[in-house]
Amino acid sequence: MEATGFCGMEVATRGLVGGSGSSSPPELDSPGSQEHLGMFELVSSCCSEEVRGETPGREDCPLDPNNAELDPGGGGGKIKDQKGLGKEVLLLMQALTTLASPEEKLAALCKKYADSLEESRSMQKQVKVLQKKQSQMVKEKIHLQSEHSKAILARSKLESLCRELQRHNKTLKDDNTQRSREYEERRKEATLHFQMTLNQIEVQMEQHNTHNSKLRQENMELAQKLKKLIKQYELREEHIDKV
Repeated sequence: MEATGFCGMEVATRGLVGGSGSSSPPELDSPGSQEHLGMFELVSSCCSEEVRGETPGREDCPLDPNNAELDPGGGGGKIKDQKGLGKEVLLLMQALTTLASPEEKLAALCKKYADSLEESRSMQKQVKVLQKKQSQMVKEKIHLQSEHSKAILARSKLESLCRELQRHNKTLKDDNTQRSREYEERRKEATLHFQMTLNQIEVQMEQHNTHNSKLRQENMELAQKLKKLIKQYELREEHIDKV
């Protein structure tokens, strides 16, 4: 009858600690689920031993690994299973052997389970927060990658435009240089032609001046001759009149 009440307390405690009235342990996918499962198995083991008339913490209870190693029979399999639960669970089982009554053991298990459940819920909240941050960071990464791709594309377009502008400027520079060279050549040709023409004009003017001087000299000589002829004619006329 005492064992039945003890197991009933254990089932009720599961409902209180779980918060939802369910006697099943947390999902195995959540953090700390293996530890919770181990604690449930530990409580069930204590209840089963109590029903069989065994009291956990005695020499026939396999909670103490040192005592269990002395039993090469069925107790060895339990120790192997318990070792599979983790080092912390084994330490808890060893700590339970120091408690006298099953109620104290159950209270210690319930407290440990409540702490583990609270820690699991806290870790789940942290995981959700981290997942949210991760999702946000992934979105930011995608956004930054998109902006980076746009920047690379814009830079590529700018580089292409710069190269095109450089080619255009080089073409304009070459055209201006060619035009300047051609203009300079034409200017030199025009200057040379003008100088040659001016020289020809000067030569012609000198020739004309020389010719004019000669003509003037000839005209003066002719005028002198004409004066002599006129004088001779007048003298002849006077002579004729006298005769």
